[in-house]
Amino acid sequence: MADVTEVTGGWTAAAFIVVFVLMSACAVYSLVATWLANRNQGTESAAGYATNVKTTEDFITARSKVDVWKMAFSLYASVLGSWVITSPAIYASYAGLLGLTAYAIACGAPLYVIAWCGGLARQADSEATSLPDFLLRRFGIRIYGEGSQGLFGLSWLKPGQLAATWSALVTLVVMGVTLLAEYATLGTLFRSFVGCSSGVAAIPTIFMALLTIGYTVMGGLYISILTDRIQAIVSFVLVVFLAIYLAADFDGETPTPLTDDQKGFNFYGHSALFTMPMSLVAATMYSEALWQRVWAAEDELALKKASVISCVFVILVVFFFGFVGFLGLWSGKVGWELDPNLYFFALFSESNSGILDSFAGLMALSCAAMLSEGAADSLQNGITATLSSTLLKGKPLSWTRALVLVVNIPLAIIGSTSWVNNVLNLFLMSNMITVACVFPLLCAVIPGDLAKTYLTEGAVLLGCVGGIVGSCIFGIDQTGNFSDGLDMTFMNNGYAWDYFLCALLSSAGCTIVGVILSIAYKMLKNGGQLPSSPKGESNSANASPASDDIAA
Repeated sequence: MADVTEVTGGWTAAAFIVVFVLMSACAVYSLVATWLANRNQGTESAAGYATNVKTTEDFITARSKVDVWKMAFSLYASVLGSWVITSPAIYASYAGLLGLTAYAIACGAPLYVIAWCGGLARQADSEATSLPDFLLRRFGIRIYGEGSQGLFGLSWLKPGQLAATWSALVTLVVMGVTLLAEYATLGTLFRSFVGCSSGVAAIPTIFMALLTIGYTVMGGLYISILTDRIQAIVSFVLVVFLAIYLAADFDGETPTPLTDDQKGFNFYGHSALFTMPMSLVAATMYSEALWQRVWAAEDELALKKASVISCVFVILVVFFFGFVGFLGLWSGKVGWELDPNLYFFALFSESNSGILDSFAGLMALSCAAMLSEGAADSLQNGITATLSSTLLKGKPLSWTRALVLVVNIPLAIIGSTSWVNNVLNLFLMSNMITVACVFPLLCAVIPGDLAKTYLTEGAVLLGCVGGIVGSCIFGIDQTGNFSDGLDMTFMNNGYAWDYFLCALLSSAGCTIVGVILSIAYKMLKNGGQLPSSPKGESNSANASPASDDIAA
């Protein structure tokens, strides 16, 4: 049984009270919005929409309901999380200011990339409900019609099914890892910074999970977007407070001139110029939490404006958190023996030990909690959208609501333990997978008959598998051992540029090979003639069957 004294004294008690109150306030806000909906059903008000959710599509897309500023707040809250207080500072400790700058820009810039790609996807198919559903329709219904035959004569394997399933698996890995990182970071902070035992430190994580699951089950995506606004405002106000406090109260030693390593003029700093933008663009493209917001934006212009606004604020906030940790090491106030997760918090600790013992430290912890809650509900919705649009496609809304519970509770339990210690390594694994798969996805959203004719489902799958296999082969070659090679590729390459470049080039090369094979196959079928444009925009049930076209 947890030691009760741990949660009854001093700053520890204050940490639990403040964090629980802030988290609960956001949940209450969502419940009030839901209550107001009972008085506004049938209206167009935001609160009225929140509970007037009649279908699974409403639950997971909130299609075209969100204006510019709500979307900007939502993108900001969805991208950031408690990881931003630990990971950038850790990365800056060995990649220097150059690496930190690349990291910060790479966290914000992908928001415009997905807004641009999302705009193309909306133009191509205004009825898709998720990324897997878009690919299912892109390679299936929109080309071959509703009555198309199954691939290889298998009635259950419709055109587009394999691409949709593959993208669903990748998005689930990305969002599962990110959500696990959120739970793990919050638990780590209560263990290391607040000083609780593992059992007591699990309480805030479980509490946050239950709160976010609660209002997510009730209102789906739109309720999440409503709470994002409050979470984004509160967290940003706390960031401003911390910046002002640090500027007024910094008492570290006068920093010495920067070394080349501190400037980032080393392997990791130079690698960051490629690996950070590449990995975070790829991870963003495979995050259903962000694709949901593509469908929710009231129009393409609102989506792009919101992405620019949120991009700027994300870059500033990520750089701030990373630089504070870097400043602690540079000034000598933070020692290298300190837990790397506490580099940022040490400058707000009066004892210089990275332990909660000041009001500023309490505000830093509160900021982490707000960021974590904002990211968690977005990821919960994204995971639910992916599964409901694939595994539960066509099922009642109640099934989707139940799925929110089934998927998230195990992740919360695992994340609340001390099993997950290195969040940056978790991100590395998902980033390597997404970089290996992003080139075919970017090609798949390209509009026009030319892309629909030559970029087939088979080419996309070949590109994804080729990217992963190619990066594994490179890792094995570098280490000379199979298990060490896989470990280096997915967990311990330190975001080295050559691993990411190999994954990208392998994927691009295999995609191109797939396109060439597609053209050759279709020319063989057509007596040497180049394939014509697809017929699918009519969605006719009489469209030509797909048959063996996964190979084409």
